[in-house]
Amino acid sequence: MVPGLGTFMVEDTETGPRLGRVTSWDGELVRLTPPGGGAAWTAGLDALRRPTEEECTRIRVLTTRVTEVER
Repeated sequence: MVPGLGTFMVEDTETGPRLGRVTSWDGELVRLTPPGGGAAWTAGLDALRRPTEEECTRIRVLTTRVTEVER
């Protein structure tokens, strides 16, 4: 199954889970960008999974814009 563009997926690595938004795919390779920005990377489809509820919360925090606080 190829995830849709804009979908958040997780790649489990030796250093922990890596969260990313799908920006493109080509065959068995998927290009991801971290939530909130940063350097993109490529992962194999077989290395990706859907985020857990806890990871979804983390994604929401990282992608929510900070608004000016009332003074």
